[in-house]
Amino acid sequence: MSTAPRTDLEDLPGPDEDLPSLPGAALVDESRRVLVHLLQGPFLDGRRDDARYAQLLRDRAAIEARLADLFLELVVDDDAQVAFVRQSEEDPDAPKLLRRLTGMNRLDSVLLLVLRQMLLTQSSRGQRTVVSEAELQQALAAYRRTTSTDEAGFAKEVRASIAKIQRAGLLDEQGADYEVSPVLRLMIGPDTAREFIALYRQAGVGGLEDPADPADGESAEGSAPVPG
Repeated sequence: MSTAPRTDLEDLPGPDEDLPSLPGAALVDESRRVLVHLLQGPFLDGRRDDARYAQLLRDRAAIEARLADLFLELVVDDDAQVAFVRQSEEDPDAPKLLRRLTGMNRLDSVLLLVLRQMLLTQSSRGQRTVVSEAELQQALAAYRRTTSTDEAGFAKEVRASIAKIQRAGLLDEQGADYEVSPVLRLMIGPDTAREFIALYRQAGVGGLEDPADPADGESAEGSAPVPG
């Protein structure tokens, strides 16, 4: 029995697939869309946008090259299926393109650290990190006792911080609860978290533990909040 000879055309992507960009050439259309999505931020979530995430992995080298032209670098967590861009640290004098998570006050920063701590604890057990407002209010109670005696006013401030972090794409509303985005572990690396925790301890705030990433111990820091 004879078989038809194999041709190179059989290895080409189908009509619904995009070819990777050629070295030195313009990005293919779908990769351009991925690049714009990354620049708009705050991150690309492969669980919710599997087509864009797949295109990112397919054309990663070309996309990284375009980002490098802008003094940016790509951070990808294949396990969590998330990706985002951050300022490159190779040239500290390079112009800054990204201004993410700015305007954060101290309470916002403490909330981010609490969420990151919850994320690390739950993800180490292979679980999604879903929290309620009541849990966050309780977790931040120690901070309230050092800053305010107005319990109702502080609860309102916490709700405002939750809304701010939700608008940044780091909390996804799930009915009455919120799911913490796994990208938070990448955006705030252990070194940055320790710096903020040290500041808060000096101000008398307890209950925040030193971060320790169980995955690989590698610090992947992005645009961190600035205490006000």
